[in-house]
Amino acid sequence: MNIKFYSVWSFVIIIIYSCDLKYASVSETDIESASTWNMNDQPPSFPQCNNLKNKDHLNCFKSVIEIEINKFLNDKIFPVDTNQYSLILKIDTIGKFTLNEINPSNLLDKTSVNMIKNAVDNIPKAQPAIKTNVGEFVEVTFILPFKLKYE
Repeated sequence: MNIKFYSVWSFVIIIIYSCDLKYASVSETDIESASTWNMNDQPPSFPQCNNLKNKDHLNCFKSVIEIEINKFLNDKIFPVDTNQYSLILKIDTIGKFTLNEINPSNLLDKTSVNMIKNAVDNIPKAQPAIKTNVGEFVEVTFILPFKLKYE
């Protein structure tokens, strides 16, 4: 019985040490290709946009964001010209919006930037984007063109 016990343990140890770990590794290109956004992935959404597809879904999503930002900024006037700005927005894995950047940022004072940031912070949570090949919520960033009311 002792010989059998030692034989089994010896066999298990040999198997463990003979396994080559490089078979379990994943190359950088495989990771990059699996991480790239594709048409099967689900973008972030609001409930009123869920039944729409492709461009209609994207237009609805942007429209909801614009409406929410405009509601917050409606009574505010910015001392700037008629430039169009790009708001670079991030939606995290729980659907919260944050302002990453405003372009061109050099035309806005700190007060204006803070008002826009507060407007973005007040956008209701969205349903987060889903990377379908792994079934996980993912963080996404997108650019929203935007014009401000000016004096």
